[in-house]
Amino acid sequence: MELVWLLDFVTLAECSVFSRAAEIRNVTQPAFTRRIKKLEYAVGTVLFDRSVHPVTLTPAGEKFLPVAQSLIFEWETARAELAGAGEARAGIRIACLQSLSVAYVPVFLRNLYDHGARPRFRVFADNFAGCVDAVTSGSADVLICYSHDTISTGSFLPGKTVCPLDRDRLIPVSKAMAGQALHGLDGGNIPFLSPGPGSFLGRLTRTILARNGDALSLDTVYEDSIGAALKTAVVEGLGIAWLPEKLVAAELASGALADLSRDMPQMAEPIGITAYRNAHATSPQVERFWSRLVSRNAG
Repeated sequence: MELVWLLDFVTLAECSVFSRAAEIRNVTQPAFTRRIKKLEYAVGTVLFDRSVHPVTLTPAGEKFLPVAQSLIFEWETARAELAGAGEARAGIRIACLQSLSVAYVPVFLRNLYDHGARPRFRVFADNFAGCVDAVTSGSADVLICYSHDTISTGSFLPGKTVCPLDRDRLIPVSKAMAGQALHGLDGGNIPFLSPGPGSFLGRLTRTILARNGDALSLDTVYEDSIGAALKTAVVEGLGIAWLPEKLVAAELASGALADLSRDMPQMAEPIGITAYRNAHATSPQVERFWSRLVSRNAG
């Protein structure tokens, strides 16, 4: 049995709708449904009555709910005590998307502490669902991720505090040869390298494509939910992808990649880079780190 299954169970018990619970837990509905089924298999009985909408707890589910809540509470209490004991050694624990761990976080932390000694940092790079689990389970103090007005990224953190850090753009890019893009946005059957449908990049890419209607004829030839991996696929010439500009800045500067939005600016979209602090992360180290973030942003 996994902790995330218990968190899923309690979330669904509270909101009674699979799609809403999956959104809160920041996973796709099929993945969320599979995890609930795995939990039911682990406990040996059905926990939700799916014959009604919204779903309701079965008698077994009602009996299991306080058990799940108690297990979550005991885990979080034990984790907090252990984290407190090892606070000086652990340092600031940051969960961030893989793309940001490659293209942004190291430079950002260097600039944040341009004078004086830096604290110890532990960075957990994962997909968005993994970052969510790291913060909600207490394994990380701060989440750094992309943000956009149309996509809810911090709703899973009750009592969270938010600090905007930077701006970026999601742009279509292609491999370039002799200064020319290998693939363009015109013509038919454009080879498209797709991010995972449930990822931030995937959701925002779909928004850009929907906004442009039938202007493009894309042929999905490759899919990967990790932005840094998609960049490698673009560099190899497999097709085009929408990627954060900071992630591909070096390749754009060297001429290895071409920004296809230069001639079609409507194909790009501004995005933010935002830090979310878990309300339960209140150690002195985290307090000082967060104060520095806020002061930097205010300046």
